[in-house]
Amino acid sequence: MRIAITDAREGMKVARDVFSKDGRVLLKAGSLLTESSIRYLKKQGVIAIEIEDRLLSGRKPVRPNSDPVWQEIISEAEHTVRDIWNSVSQGRGIHISRIERIVDSIIQELLQREITYPKLVDIRALDDYTFTHSVNVCVLSLIMGIAKGYSEDELFELGIGSLLHDLGKIIIPPEILGKADTLSAEEMEIVRKHPAYGFSLLVQESEININSSLIAYQHHERYDGSGYPRGLKGDEIHEYAQIVAIVDVYDALTTDRIYRNRIQPYEAVEMLIAMSGRGFNPDYVKLFLKNVEIYPVGSIVELNNGSLGIITGVDKNMPVRPQILLLKWEGERLVPTGDEVDLMKEVTLFITRVIKLDKELLEKVLGNS
Repeated sequence: MRIAITDAREGMKVARDVFSKDGRVLLKAGSLLTESSIRYLKKQGVIAIEIEDRLLSGRKPVRPNSDPVWQEIISEAEHTVRDIWNSVSQGRGIHISRIERIVDSIIQELLQREITYPKLVDIRALDDYTFTHSVNVCVLSLIMGIAKGYSEDELFELGIGSLLHDLGKIIIPPEILGKADTLSAEEMEIVRKHPAYGFSLLVQESEININSSLIAYQHHERYDGSGYPRGLKGDEIHEYAQIVAIVDVYDALTTDRIYRNRIQPYEAVEMLIAMSGRGFNPDYVKLFLKNVEIYPVGSIVELNNGSLGIITGVDKNMPVRPQILLLKWEGERLVPTGDEVDLMKEVTLFITRVIKLDKELLEKVLGNS
């Protein structure tokens, strides 16, 4: 559907590449429009663009970090995991109906919307890691499940299991769970018991499907048999657990921990790619890369040479090497330099960080016109 650029709105998906007057690609097909990218197209003299018909696509794109309804659901999910952790620690068991309600809410939101940011919950303190990590893993796993074509019943099983995948960690003493130094062999042996313990907790609950419980048991198994607790390989590992294993590692790598700092998303993705076919099912690694947007269009980023830029296009086959329009400061505003870089071609350049700006500051920095 062709619309005037003046009618373009944040969240619309571009159906065809948008070109400048001299033939340069300004925005690739499949990109989601942002306020900053719309302003950029206007500045480039674009009059009209082709967008996908939402009646056909079915889901409304949303940036979760700026959507109050979504943030309320995610906050409730985090509180739910924390309360269940405390309840199980005190011998009171799992509040199944509460888990079911929050997982159903997440699924319904994801089916109606198109989530564009992978990091859905920022870690506010290192002590929060277990709870926020569980929510991130749940949502990203469900995004992959939707992309794989799972039914709502299958998504429900995946959601329950992924949200509770680390429940067995309640047996790990706090001094080990929060240790900054390298774990001893004895301590590592204790840590390696948490999948089996989590599984034993979940299978006691008659309302939790065995497929969900297997996620807790198998999410540290590896495709080549090098994982634990049983050294399963290939299709011996339940497909839900194979999905959660990938998401679990990605979220852990890109989050600050007591014993190490986070790594950049491109580094984490490169590690996943390196482990494809060995630690992880290659088909699921591809599924992750194509459906979890590492650097959304419109993100402001800094490159390793100090340049600033705005993401204008992303190749889903290599999401860590996007197309970037370079920016420069003019007073208190960032304006396009007119130069673009394609990180697929500029192999010595890479993104070092995403510059997070709230909506008001972003408008001030980039300008309103």
